[in-house]
Amino acid sequence: MDRFGIQWTPGGYVSSGGHVFLLVWLIAGWGFDAEPLPFEVSDVSVVSSEEYAAIVEATTPDPSETPPDAPEVPVAEKAPDVPVQQEAAAVPTPPEAAAQDLPPPEAPEDPVPVIDQSPALPGAAAEEVVAAPNLTASPRPVPRPTQRVTAEAVAPPPEDATPDPVVQDRASEEAAPDAPVVEEAQEQTAPEESATEIVTADETPQGQLLETPRPRTRPNVPTPAPAPEVVAEETAPPETPEVAVDADAVAAALEAAAAAAAPADVPQGPPMTGSEREGFRVAVNACWNVDPGSQAARVTMTVGFTLDQGGRVTNSEVRQVAASGGDDASTQIAFDAARRAILRCQGQNGYDLPADKYSEWQEVEITFDPSGMRLR
Repeated sequence: MDRFGIQWTPGGYVSSGGHVFLLVWLIAGWGFDAEPLPFEVSDVSVVSSEEYAAIVEATTPDPSETPPDAPEVPVAEKAPDVPVQQEAAAVPTPPEAAAQDLPPPEAPEDPVPVIDQSPALPGAAAEEVVAAPNLTASPRPVPRPTQRVTAEAVAPPPEDATPDPVVQDRASEEAAPDAPVVEEAQEQTAPEESATEIVTADETPQGQLLETPRPRTRPNVPTPAPAPEVVAEETAPPETPEVAVDADAVAAALEAAAAAAAPADVPQGPPMTGSEREGFRVAVNACWNVDPGSQAARVTMTVGFTLDQGGRVTNSEVRQVAASGGDDASTQIAFDAARRAILRCQGQNGYDLPADKYSEWQEVEITFDPSGMRLR
């Protein structure tokens, strides 16, 4: 095998052997001999034509003498009438002639007068319009267009006058009787026409308003009469007599007033213990709720209120004593949160405080601080 350039390997031997076995198996036909599948068989008998005719004659019914009834043919329904377009109706003649023949309606004997029920406003006066003369031109004279402009306007000269800067009167036809010298007659001269401004030919006189509204009259408001001036007479202040002040009497009066102001039924007891103050603080703190992320959580709020002997806030009045750490809006939010906490936690029966120490917790001030609540 080496002379053919083929190098055999174990895989080549296995592949060659497998192919040879496959070819031998196909040629020999091993495993192809299988039994045929079962199939159904029907029994058939062979009959002659005479027997078949007898069988057909026995199964065919005898024909009857009367022919069968023909099937009823459905009667076609009558076609619907096609609507015929009617001729256009004749246009009725206008009842003008008939209306002319009728007599005019009689007017009612007692016509009901129409009464304008709209109330007249006394204060609002109707706006009156005053008719002005229909003028086609403004009374202001419009200067005529001229070629000369001077400081003063000059009227146009007469037709027979010669333009001249120097004005000369026409010579008198009759000479004075005592004039020894006879002078030649001089022609009348006049200065050329001029105006104070240059006027164009396009300028036209402006018209005037044909109607002008009359101004509304103001309501007559009565002017209040001036109050008479009262001249206060200068009076000398009365002299106050100096009274000697007794310090002992003043102190006694103050003590009596303080004793009278203090209610007689307020029990005077020992001061509150630390546990009692802490229990009151915890009771109020249970209802205090402030958003930690808001500006109101940075505000330190001190509020004060008065408690009755039942442990309830008197008239639900809570006042702000001091505040720090925020603007007006955040301060108001912090105060509202403190007030809600105090009123909400008192419940229906009030705070649980010792009744014999009412003088100690009658006036309360609480500082609401995010870092820790303090009670005074």
